[in-house]
Amino acid sequence: MSPASGGTYVEGVIGEPRDLNPLLFSHHGPDRDITKLVYAGMLKFDGSGHPTPDLAESWAVTADGLSYTFVMRSGLRWHDGVPLSLDDVIFTIGLMQSPDYPGPVDTGELWRQIAVAKLNNSTLKLTLPEAYAPFLDHVTFPVLPAHMFSGVRSADLKLHPANLSPVGSGPFRVENLSLADGESRAEIALITNPFYHGDTPMLSAIKIKYYLDEYSAIEALRQNEVMGVGGLSQGGIASMLNNDNFNIHSSLLPETKIILLNQQNESLKFFREKKVRLALLLGLNRKYFVNEFLSGQAVLASSPIHPGNWAFNDSLMNVDYDPDNAADLLSESGWALPESDVEGINDNSGLQKDGQDLKFQLLVPNDDLSVVLGEIAVEDWGQLGINAVLQTVEPDILKEEHLDTREFQAIMIDLSLQRTPDPDPYPFWHQTEIESGQNYSGYDNRIISEYLEQARTTPSISARTGLYHMFQKRFVDDTPALLVYHPVYSYVTNKVVNGVHMGPIIEPSDRFNGIANWYIVIRRVVGRLTN
Repeated sequence: MSPASGGTYVEGVIGEPRDLNPLLFSHHGPDRDITKLVYAGMLKFDGSGHPTPDLAESWAVTADGLSYTFVMRSGLRWHDGVPLSLDDVIFTIGLMQSPDYPGPVDTGELWRQIAVAKLNNSTLKLTLPEAYAPFLDHVTFPVLPAHMFSGVRSADLKLHPANLSPVGSGPFRVENLSLADGESRAEIALITNPFYHGDTPMLSAIKIKYYLDEYSAIEALRQNEVMGVGGLSQGGIASMLNNDNFNIHSSLLPETKIILLNQQNESLKFFREKKVRLALLLGLNRKYFVNEFLSGQAVLASSPIHPGNWAFNDSLMNVDYDPDNAADLLSESGWALPESDVEGINDNSGLQKDGQDLKFQLLVPNDDLSVVLGEIAVEDWGQLGINAVLQTVEPDILKEEHLDTREFQAIMIDLSLQRTPDPDPYPFWHQTEIESGQNYSGYDNRIISEYLEQARTTPSISARTGLYHMFQKRFVDDTPALLVYHPVYSYVTNKVVNGVHMGPIIEPSDRFNGIANWYIVIRRVVGRLTN
C-alpha cells in the first residue's frame, strides 16, 4: 500500500469567516485558515520561528540591519494564471502604506517608514529608518493581485467584490464560496493550485464547513460529515479520547498564562521584593491545576519565551511546587505573623512586616478555568499566610480598564504571541514600556532592558540567541512575574486522513503547514515474484 494523489479532505471549523481580505490581518481563526491555504507572502515561518522562502527565493540583510534585499522566484503565477511579479508585491506594500489603510494601526505605521526600491524585475530592496531585527515577521504579508485590486482605495479593501472570489498564489485556490444566509451554513470549496511554487499537495481538494459551536462540530465529526476539527476545549478533547476512529494531534501554542504583579504601586512595595515574588511562585501548585483541570494538556511555563521557539533557553531550571521553601523565603525577608497570633496561620491571620500586611487583590477573567486557577492560588498562598483576595472581571474590559490604566494589584492574563514568529519580548519587559506600553507590571530592570535592546537591533540570529538566553536566565532568577503554563492546541482527525504531523505552531492555522503530505487515497502496490 502506498499514498496516492486525489481525494477531498473535509474540515469542520467552529465559527464563520468575517474578513475575507487577508491584508486586514484578521485575528479571527476561520479567516486565518483561508489565508493560510489560499495566499502566499514573500517569506513564511516554520513552527520554530525561522524564516523560510515563499514567493521570495532568497534574501539578505546588511550588517547594520537597515536594508533587506529580496529576490523573487521566477515563473510565479496567480490562481487565475496571470503572472505574479514584483509589481504585485510593491502594490500590496503601497496599500499598507496608505494613510487610509484599514488594517492594524501598527502595521500601517511601520510600513509608512519603509523605503521601497525596485532594483530590477526580480529584486526588491526595503530600507528601515533604524535597525529592527523582528522586521522579517512583517514580510510574511499576503500578496494581493494588482490586476484585481488596482485603482482601489486602501480604505475600501474590506468591501471590495474581489474578496468574495479570492485569487492568491497559495497551495489551494477557491472553487466555490458560499456564506451563511440564515438557512444554510457557510462553506468553502478549495482545489489544488496547478501553478503553486511549492510542493504540490497530494489532496485534490479541501472543503471547509462552518459550525456555530463546538458541539455541532464534534457531532459532524462523529457522523462522518467532516474529517477533522481543531481548537476543541478540554471537554471536547476528553469526549474523543476513547474513540478509535480518530487521531488527536497536539502542539503548544505560543501563549502563556501569567500573573502580573504591579510593582509601581506604592502601597504594594512588597512586590518589589524578589523573595516575595519567588515565594508566590513556589507556593502555587501549578502542576495540580494542569493535571486536574486541563487533563495534562498544558506545559508548565519556565520562560517568557515559548519552548518551541529558536530563542528558548532549554537549560533553565524548572520551579516546582515547594511551599516549605516559599515559607522560608518569606521568613528570611522579615515577613512573620504578629506576636498576638499564637495559634499560627489561619483564616483570620496573615504575615506582616513593619506594620504592613502581605495582602493584595488578585484580578482574574471570569471564565471557568481562570476562576478555578485563581481560587487555587488564593488557597495555596493563604496556607503561607499571604492574604490574596480574588476578584473577577469580564475579559472584554480587562485590557482597557485594568491593564492599560494599571488599575490592578495582581492580575491573571493570557499573554499571547500568536501570529508573531519572532520571540522579541521587548514590549512586555523593557523599561521604556512601563508608562504607556505593555510592561504592565512596571518591571524596572536595566540589565534586562539592555539585553532586549541589543537583541532587537542585531540581525544575527546567533547573537540574538545568546542575548535572549541571558535575558531568560536573569528573568527566571528575578521572577518579575508568575509564569503558570503554556496551553496546548489539539486537532482531531479521522483515521482515514494520513500524513498529518503537527509540529511546533505559531497559530492554529499552522496545523496546515504540512498539508502537502496529507493523503486519503491509498494505492495497492502489487509486486511480481521472480525466480
